[in-house]
Amino acid sequence: MAKKGQVFIQYTEQLKNEAIRLYESGVSSREVAKQLNIRSKCQVLVWVKKSQKGVSLEDGRGQNTFHKGRPKTK
Repeated sequence: MAKKGQVFIQYTEQLKNEAIRLYESGVSSREVAKQLNIRSKCQVLVWVKKSQKGVSLEDGRGQNTFHKGRPKTK
């Protein structure tokens, strides 16, 4: 859950592709994140997995959301 005043960073598609290229050339995810000023190495791994699955790297907020738990009743 987001905290009050938290700022979300939006990375460009070019930066994401560069991160994927570096990772696939043998650079560790930690080093890729450090070189490209990405906050987390896990974010690099998420982009790599998405590219391997063939999913678009565009900003896709809300497209893959689903609700957990039982459905609400009226």
